[in-house]
Amino acid sequence: MPLRFIAAFAAGMTTVASLADTPRTIVPLAPHQAIYELRLADRTDDIASADGRIAMALKSETCGVYKLDYRFVARFQQEQEITQTDQQTVSTENVAGTEFDFSTKTFVDGTAEKEVVGEARQDGNATKVVMTEPEERSFALPLSRFPMQHTRELIEKAKAGQQIVEARLFDGDDDSEKLLTSTAIISAHEPAAATPEAAKPEDAAAAARQALQAGIRSALAGLRSWRVSEAYYNSDSDPDGLPVFRTSYVLYENGVSDELKLDFGDYVFAGSLSKLDLLDLPKCP
Repeated sequence: MPLRFIAAFAAGMTTVASLADTPRTIVPLAPHQAIYELRLADRTDDIASADGRIAMALKSETCGVYKLDYRFVARFQQEQEITQTDQQTVSTENVAGTEFDFSTKTFVDGTAEKEVVGEARQDGNATKVVMTEPEERSFALPLSRFPMQHTRELIEKAKAGQQIVEARLFDGDDDSEKLLTSTAIISAHEPAAATPEAAKPEDAAAAARQALQAGIRSALAGLRSWRVSEAYYNSDSDPDGLPVFRTSYVLYENGVSDELKLDFGDYVFAGSLSKLDLLDLPKCP
């Protein structure tokens, strides 16, 4: 399964503008740490129940280069059997969108299942990829967007009023010769108005959750946002034009995502921010 399918909405969290002068406008996005709690929104009969959590941190330790630590843990119950999957991704991408390094480890029930490590570089009209895991190999793709660059362009297009964005993508998957593409539909989104006075929490845990939600609303207050619905296609897509994966999320102009939905076909996860901490940008010359 392509890595971006697991982290589809994470593109909304994976880019930050350089403070240095550049020849084109760069959308300023916020480094941040976030946690998303996921629930099962739809399923086939094979899955009795499921839940998940996504934890991510976007930081900039070097000017013009940004690092994403991303972890997606999901637990599935099928009859009497419980399976836990754990995907851990670390990637870096430069602001210019020309260099992308990635490392992903996948565990099933605590046992290492797969590791993907490599780098990709833009070279003229091609994206050149070098893999070191799961095996050493090199290949070239038609010029493809990296995740951070794709997110930045979605926000740029949304601000310009464009409603449909099509792109060829490379996300670090080792099966990328299938040529991943995305069609995004962007629509207006109005954040829910804050209630004048929140109900008094019943206990300390409820009070803590209420405080976290108030902090999230405060951090995102006044920002423009859009509902993004994306469909992903590759050579495995249905002949009738059905995508291999769908996702939707609310994308804020600072790069934070919320109200997400991940449709894997056999099951659908839905969830929202349970914690959000905005981080400082580095001081760049």
